Amino acid sequence: MNTLEQTRTTLIYRSDVRPGICTTEPAYARTLEWADAHPLVWRIVTEKRSRAFGLGSSEYIGWAQRSMEPDAILERARHFAGLLERPGQWSAANSIFTWRARFTLDHYQDKGFTGGFFQQHDDRYPRSCLMLDYTAETLPEVLDRFCAWMDRYFETNRVTVNGLTVRTFPREED
Repeated sequence: MNTLEQTRTTLIYRSDVRPGICTTEPAYARTLEWADAHPLVWRIVTEKRSRAFGLGSSEYIGWAQRSMEPDAILERARHFAGLLERPGQWSAANSIFTWRARFTLDHYQDKGFTGGFFQQHDDRYPRSCLMLDYTAETLPEVLDRFCAWMDRYFETNRVTVNGLTVRTFPREED
């Protein structure tokens, strides 16, 4: 009989900002480095303050939406980073999806920061919808962005945020 002894080395990637977030997955190493360089991202993806990108957001794949396990947090940070660092990969660089990620990062610490469910309505049905973050001061800008993005095929009569009408559109006379 022979006895062999083996030593294995495991690389562990760990956040300098949030030491509890670590992984052995090399694919997440870049995400850790990026999020540590933008430490506010850790708060955005682990708190509920951002309706668009926070804990529980439907922006993320199902298993990562509500979990506080390190891999789930890293997956949310990876997705968020991708919108900002590689905007052309999933959508145009000037798309509302890239814009809203930048907006959330830029305004997360502003007074009154919150988020809501923005929805377009015509006479018959609710149409385009999107979760967007905003403050009282930035709501007009966010509404303008949403209105520029929403579906133009339908004759919009109003836009709501969390079910409350925030903008109406006059009817065009025939």
